[in-house]
Amino acid sequence: MKTLMIVLLTCFCLPALAGKILLIESYHSEFPWDKEYIQGIESQIDASHQFDTFQMNTKRIPQEQFEPMAEKAWSYYQQVKPDIVILGDDNALKYMLPKLYDEPISIIFLGINSNPRWILSKYKGQAQITGILERPLLLKNIKDIADLMSLKQGKVLVLFDSGTTSEIANSFISRKFNAAKTHLNINIDSHNIGTINEWKSTVSDAKNQGYDAIMIGLYHTLIDDNNNNVDANSVLSWTNQHSPLPLFGFWDFSVGKGKTIGGVVLFGESQGAAAGVVARQILKGKPVSSIPIATGKKGKAIYSEHEAARWNLTPPAHWAGTD
Repeated sequence: MKTLMIVLLTCFCLPALAGKILLIESYHSEFPWDKEYIQGIESQIDASHQFDTFQMNTKRIPQEQFEPMAEKAWSYYQQVKPDIVILGDDNALKYMLPKLYDEPISIIFLGINSNPRWILSKYKGQAQITGILERPLLLKNIKDIADLMSLKQGKVLVLFDSGTTSEIANSFISRKFNAAKTHLNINIDSHNIGTINEWKSTVSDAKNQGYDAIMIGLYHTLIDDNNNNVDANSVLSWTNQHSPLPLFGFWDFSVGKGKTIGGVVLFGESQGAAAGVVARQILKGKPVSSIPIATGKKGKAIYSEHEAARWNLTPPAHWAGTD
């Protein structure tokens, strides 16, 4: 009996077996969002597990190359043979789930702006799937901006590039416009923009069009006259230098000196950490079916002291300074 008890106790004390995790990024590891959520994932999984990544690079390649890139990701998956695949952001889910859904693996998605219900119902197979949703915080931002700028009524311009995530995010927040008008007396217009010239023209003319502030969404897929991708940092820097109106942001990487003033922003690290917790649970034997799809933690309110001072604005007390 004593021997049996020792064996049982030993079994319960054993750590989870080392597993293989493959992260397929929609974008590239240098992209601030990806860099942050990778840190979040790694903070939650033991170093004994193998962690590989594949970058689809869809913010820097034309759309006609997305499917060939997905084929490369599929080949890499077959080479690695992971136990868990993490799909980072909308393009990875869109292009990889049709290839992975009937594999004997667990799939965790993160950073998904779209409603995944349709694609999950279409592709049902052996793979067990759960994940973390991402939702831009429009109304919280508009309320704080209205308070910060003392707007009894106002007009805010929201700008996105024309990438997949931007189009989905813009579609999501547009459903909140009526609430902003009804409860906050703020009119909102949003645009998906494809070229740097159109972006510059829209920013430069915003004050003449009666707007009080500009909210910057994503700005990473803009192209120039030669159809080349424009460096995202240069886009944000130009916008900061030439905007006739205060700038605010939805994501933390857009806030800081030479960027936007601030906002109630989303953090990649929290999305990654949430996905990492799920991966850890799965590796310890928890069934994926018992881990529901969840929305990531609510954003943090942050601001750049430099940019706030430049516009002579005093952020709400619950906003935290970053520089």
